[in-house]
Amino acid sequence: MSDAPSPSPVPNAAVPVQLSGIGHYFPGDPITNEYFEGLPDLDVDDAWIREHTGVESRHWAGPGERFAEMGVKAARLALKDACLEASDIDVVIGTSATARPRVNPSSMGNNYMDISLPVQRQLGAHDAFCFDVTSVACAGFLYASVVARGLLATMGLRNALVVCAESPKAILNFRYKNSALFGAGAAAAVWTVPEDGRNGMLDVALRADGRYYDAFDIDEQDKMVMRGGVLGEVTPGMLIDAGETVLKRNDLTADQIAWCVPHQANANLLYPVAQHLGIPRERVLLNLPSRGNTSSVGMPGTLSEFVHNGTVQPGELLLGVSIGRGISWGAMLFTYR
Repeated sequence: MSDAPSPSPVPNAAVPVQLSGIGHYFPGDPITNEYFEGLPDLDVDDAWIREHTGVESRHWAGPGERFAEMGVKAARLALKDACLEASDIDVVIGTSATARPRVNPSSMGNNYMDISLPVQRQLGAHDAFCFDVTSVACAGFLYASVVARGLLATMGLRNALVVCAESPKAILNFRYKNSALFGAGAAAAVWTVPEDGRNGMLDVALRADGRYYDAFDIDEQDKMVMRGGVLGEVTPGMLIDAGETVLKRNDLTADQIAWCVPHQANANLLYPVAQHLGIPRERVLLNLPSRGNTSSVGMPGTLSEFVHNGTVQPGELLLGVSIGRGISWGAMLFTYR
């Protein structure tokens, strides 16, 4: 981890943005841990999975849906939440940690891996320009939201749609226990330039350290390789540093944070990180037990579920923390509306 001093926050005065809509989608029926007990090469049971990950079930995409199809369903909910139509969107930004050319493509009938263009087509957002944010993996929502804010501030745009989608089953190696951690789903967020001028993205800290680039890899069978031992040693300190940075820069204490919304990595990682930041576990939002680790979908998907069930209220101060392969990580202070 770099010892360089933390940079000053980007001034908020230029163009404020607001999270005006949020949506999620998780496909099919839950896949319980019992599924993994039946795999011949995997010596694991329900008790082990719960103890070591906190996951009880997860979802996998059905035969008629891929990343784009799931992303469109999440995007429609986000647009409805923002009281907008697809034609109101100026830019679509896609991100995924698990899409791969050919072996795990992003849409039905096409072997490419990008998310934004097929989402634009299926959603009908034909006036929007599109691109994907890649390489940051599980931190995709954090990075894509910062990019969205920059575009809104510099191009005179009004509404940006961030779409995160994950479907890991095709690239999981079911000879390794960590395959039980991951699940499929999609989440979408609409960032808007608000008419009242209130800013809903207060501060963001982004970090990267390429010395840990090899913590993730892809083997000769196009399966994901995760070296969990390395990650377990370094990731807690990284997330704590990012969270503390944005709190200190804004003269905030943990008591002023209504909810911590972390990337849904592993319960054994998330609760200690929040505790170190001074946030009790009852104010940590998790959908990990029922959804698994959904990579880039984790933070926005969790937020969406807790917004739509009435737990998170507009205006409450949120702290999001996330880390992805590379390693890239960060924290964001923001509000929902």
